[in-house]
Amino acid sequence: MEYKATQAVYFPIVDFLELELHLLETHPGLKPDAFIKDLVKRWLARDIERGALQKNGPALRGFQWKTLFLPDGTLLRTSHCDKVAFAKVSGNYIVSEDGATLTPSLFANRHAKGRNAWRFVWLRFPGDDYWARADKRREQFGHPPLKQSARNAAPV
Repeated sequence: MEYKATQAVYFPIVDFLELELHLLETHPGLKPDAFIKDLVKRWLARDIERGALQKNGPALRGFQWKTLFLPDGTLLRTSHCDKVAFAKVSGNYIVSEDGATLTPSLFANRHAKGRNAWRFVWLRFPGDDYWARADKRREQFGHPPLKQSARNAAPV
């Protein structure tokens, strides 16, 4: 087993105990130190992304999805049943976890067929804290919402 140097971080005991009890109820087996380590790593990665955006400006490379530009570093997520898949915009391509180059439609339909990628793909742009569905991102940038299919439309 490899030695890894660690540094103590002082945390109010009341907050630590509250976290420990919460993890026992919601994530049995997950230790507070592992949880905090993961939390800090994810926060640091996003903060570094934000800093790079502030310093260098928006990405020059990315994937053009019809009228929505996905800058380099954008994360994509989709799920079907219990399968969750992730991909990332790398350069000018969308690359899945297994290294396949995909379009948004191919990504949305890897585990199911006939799915509209605008509705089944979630995006997290570089520096963002939250995921947003692709159709909502599209609307956010001034594009009209998608029309509902006849079977999904509300009764008149």
